[in-house]
Amino acid sequence: MADEELRKTLATCARILNRVGLFDIYGHISARVPGQDRFYITATLGSTTDPFSPDSLVLCDYRRKKISGNGTVPLEAVLHSALHEGREDAGCIVHVHPFYSMALAIAGIPFTPVTIQGAPLGRNIPVYKKAELLINDDHGKMLVRAMGKAKAILLRGHGVVTLGESIEEATHHTIYLEENCRYIMEVSKASGKMVPLTVTEIRERNAQIAERSKIENQWRRVFDLFEKKTR
Repeated sequence: MADEELRKTLATCARILNRVGLFDIYGHISARVPGQDRFYITATLGSTTDPFSPDSLVLCDYRRKKISGNGTVPLEAVLHSALHEGREDAGCIVHVHPFYSMALAIAGIPFTPVTIQGAPLGRNIPVYKKAELLINDDHGKMLVRAMGKAKAILLRGHGVVTLGESIEEATHHTIYLEENCRYIMEVSKASGKMVPLTVTEIRERNAQIAERSKIENQWRRVFDLFEKKTR
């Protein structure tokens, strides 16, 4: 993906998540520059006049040193640099503070996918158990270790981190993590009884996604639909 297209897609991701109510003043989203030890990240909101445009993004290296951009690097940029550096599949990283995802971790209720859209997240999403800001290298290392190979992690009393190989995939995971958590919380409140997806159902759904991706970019198709709905 060319630099201009990368920045445009990342800014579109920020706008989509903002329009669906997931991206607030404390959130930030980043995308790795292919083949380089650097990443674009949304600037701290308030440090730019248009937080959802390609020009509002800041380019950083893995030490969080700003290379270009007019905005302010977010305080918790370490969670982005640590994951971009530590995981090959972390092409895009989202850190936001959705209500139901946070409530699930606060309540101590384990995550499990209950919809087919949540199947790519897997059966067990880990929890970063200490409620704190992630602002130094040690925090970054602990996050990478706690997250393992998962596509998302719940930060107790703090928020969530999701990732994908692409911006489009990370956008999908962020939206449907919150949707799944909402269903879990609402069903728990109503009856306490849930019928989560089975291992077989998760495997079959992910196989369908992989098969469709051979024909078309499945994540891009969903991303484009979200973009049209949130204009």
